This record gives sequence, structure tokens and C-alpha cells, in this order.
Amino acid sequence: MNCLQRAFCYISRKRFKSLLLFLIFTVVNCMVLGVLGIQGASEEVMKNLRKNAESKVILEIRQGAERFTEDDVQEFLEIPNINWINRLGTEQTAIPELTPVIGDEQSEQLFTVHLQNRVDKDSPFEEKIYRLVEGDFPSTDNGIVINQILADRNGLRVGDNILGDYRITGIFLSGTERQQTEKVATVNRIENQLYISADENLSESCNGYTKVICYVTEPEKLDELVGELDERYSEKAFVQANDHTYQKMRISIEQTGRITMFVLVITLITGCSVTGLLLSMWMRGRKTEIAVYVSLGLEKSNLLMQAVAEGLALYIISFVISGFLAYSLLPKISSGLGILGGVGGSWKADYAGSLLALGCGMCMIILLTVIAMFPYLKKHPKEILSEMEG
Repeated sequence: MNCLQRAFCYISRKRFKSLLLFLIFTVVNCMVLGVLGIQGASEEVMKNLRKNAESKVILEIRQGAERFTEDDVQEFLEIPNINWINRLGTEQTAIPELTPVIGDEQSEQLFTVHLQNRVDKDSPFEEKIYRLVEGDFPSTDNGIVINQILADRNGLRVGDNILGDYRITGIFLSGTERQQTEKVATVNRIENQLYISADENLSESCNGYTKVICYVTEPEKLDELVGELDERYSEKAFVQANDHTYQKMRISIEQTGRITMFVLVITLITGCSVTGLLLSMWMRGRKTEIAVYVSLGLEKSNLLMQAVAEGLALYIISFVISGFLAYSLLPKISSGLGILGGVGGSWKADYAGSLLALGCGMCMIILLTVIAMFPYLKKHPKEILSEMEG
């Protein structure tokens, strides 16, 4: 009978011991695979966060300084960490074909026209100060969003063309229009704010950009970018960073990572300690069996291989079952508890990490088995038998 057959017979004969060791392996493997799943989800969240957190550097022209030109913007785009730029230009102008909502009678009857690449970004709409009540934000150039009160006064609806080729795509309200006093200048009234989506050459329409927002590719290097732009344009513009969303989520994800790593370390230490103690106790009870086998001429290496085969068989079976439990049940549990769900986390089977965990676990089983059997393998069979007699 070879070592594998003896290992199978021993597991079958010692059902209680085998079941106890199997349950310990299963619990440890479930914990390890669960932690790997959390770490994988955290890494996925970090990747998505870097793309979608929209960390940015805001450059706003100082009073009296010249506006940014398209040449300035092209210099910004040459910086590797800048992903895309939202150019903002503002003009106060009269529009003969529109009747404004009158404010202070002594003020000029002007409109404030906001031209930018994306109307839904870096505007009162993003800050939820204004909200669309009809239509949508412009998806192409030459789209315009106007106030509902202004639209009603001029008989305009979504889809109408004004200012030549500009098409109304959305109508907004702030909810505070009626709270404005009569002393507010006409040009500053909410109703007279027009938001136009224009192409990258909008500087020709508004005589340059009053504000340039640079969205970055790598939020971790945001401070370096702020320092570089501040060094170039400190006399011309105010330079400030905005990465509150990224920093808030990054701290939360890093805390989750530290907690899961602590759980992993505790799990591994506890699992190895309990497994090692059980193996040592059981090997002590098998020392007579070891002495008899050696006396019959069986090599000690063969007995070691038998013990290793017993541990590996139980470990591999428990690992397969643990993998099934972890990657089928944990997603449901995490969604119920909201773990990483609020930031876009998702559980996925980490096969590379699982194979690494399986390999490390097998190596640990071999090491613990060798440590547990070593005191009895190095002794002579007569010495072991004499200890039993004594």
C-alpha cells in the first residue's frame, strides 16, 4: 500500500479529526478569499475613481488682467497630466431679439452670456443651484440653455432657434427668481443668464476666457500641477485645486484596505497557529504508529509524504468549497450590507489571487506537517516505543 492509499485510509478512519481540520481550513480559506475579494473591489474602485472623480485645477483671471487665449490653452494641453479642459467665457451684451426681465430701471438692459465647452460642468447646474425643468444640456456646439421665465416672456420653447444658429436645448429654474429685489441690475438677474455650449474656438466670441478648468488624469499628482501652473500664471490668474471627491473617497477606500489587511493577518496567524497545534497533538498520538511502520522497514520519507498527502487533500477540497462560497455568497452579502457599493465597487473572482493563496496554503500545510512530525521522525523506533512503555 503506497502513501496515498494509506492517507485515504487514515482520513476515512479518523473521520472526526479529518472533519475538524477540514472545517478549520474552510473557515480560513473563506476569510482569505473574502479579503482578496474586498481588495480586488477596492482596486477597481480606485481605478474608476481616478477616471471619474474629475479632480481639477481652476485658473480664474485676476481683475484687470488679460484673458486667457487659445494659445494659453494649447500650452495647458501639452502638460501630460491634463486630460481635458473646460473653457469659460463671459460677456455682458444686449440681444435685440430678446426682451430681458427688467431689474433696476437705471441699469442697462443687458444679458449675461456664459460660453463654455460643457454647460453641465463648472456651472450652477453642477452645483445644483439651477436645475433643468425641460429639455437637456447641449450635446453639440451652438446649444443654449435659458431661464423658464425669460422663455415664457419671449414665447420660446425647447427646439427654437435664437441668436442666429443657436438652438434652445434646455430650460432651467433656480427657485429663487421671485426672491430677487428690484434693485438687482438687469444683467445680474437669474432670468437673464444664458448658457451656451461653444466649440474650442469660443475665445473669438467672448474675447478670451475668463476661467479655464483643467481636468487631470492622475489626481495623485494634482499638487505638482497646481505648483507648475501657479509658477507660470500667478500674476495673471488665481490658481486653485479641487479634488474633494477624490480625497474623500480615497481615504474611505484606504481605510477599508487597512481593515481588510488587518483581518487577513489575524486570520492567517490564527489559522496557522490552530492548525499547527492540532497537527502536533495528533502526531503525538500517532508516534506509536510511526515507530511500528519504521520498524517494519517503511522509510520515514514515505510516512512524511503520507501525512503531507492527508493535509493537502483536506486543504484542496476545503479550498474549492471555500472558493464557491466566497464568490457566490459574498457578492449578495456585500450588496445587502452596502460594502463598497456606494462607490461603485463590485465583487469579481480574483483567479490569480486565488491560485496564489492556494499555493501559499499548500506550502504552509507542508511546513506545518514537517514541523509536527520532525520530533518523531528523528527518533529511533525503540526510543519511541520505550517512551510509550514508560
